[in-house]
Amino acid sequence: MARLPRPLPSVTGAGRRARWRRGVLRRVLAAALAASAVVVATTVARPPPPPMVGVVVAAHAVPSGAVLSEGDLRGARVRVDAAQPAALTAVSDAVGRRLAAALAPGEALTAGRLVPRGAADGLAAGRVALHVVAADPASVDLLAPGVGARVYPVPGGPPLAVAAEVLSADPPSDGGDPLLGGTASRRGVVLSLTLAEADAVLRGHGALDGPVTVSLVAVP
Repeated sequence: MARLPRPLPSVTGAGRRARWRRGVLRRVLAAALAASAVVVATTVARPPPPPMVGVVVAAHAVPSGAVLSEGDLRGARVRVDAAQPAALTAVSDAVGRRLAAALAPGEALTAGRLVPRGAADGLAAGRVALHVVAADPASVDLLAPGVGARVYPVPGGPPLAVAAEVLSADPPSDGGDPLLGGTASRRGVVLSLTLAEADAVLRGHGALDGPVTVSLVAVP
């Protein structure tokens, strides 16, 4: 049976040069294996990257009292353990809000740095907020925020507003007995009205030295 030729005879042969080449090859392979072991050990020993979270930071210095716009803010990634408590995570949550304390460039924005929302926040263009006192205090219990309302003059007559929306309602007052001069009966609501409706309500009130008192009816 014919003997197959040896592969790479310059390395696998029996001569002195072949033995030398085999020695060099073994040293190269040993060095490569050692380097691979170091890479593997380093990869295993290296801790995983810390968890990150997105926060909202100031894009530039923003003064106290400013109404925030998208240009005032940007998103940033910080380590979870370094994030401030109550830090906002979406720019949209802060746009249009008023800043209670100044922000330095890159400073994280927290909920506590924003002026609390009021009943009039987010009014549509062309609408205003007006506080009125209900002639019947018990009617306020029917007028939760978001409920529609019709507004009538106290003496009676056509409605002053037919598509008002309740923004907030006064809580019950413990100001005393109204028969003894107290103000317990003075409860009202903040209404969202068109400018024309607000003008009509104020004209219907008449007096300028007291609260705007009207009759209120809840509507679906």
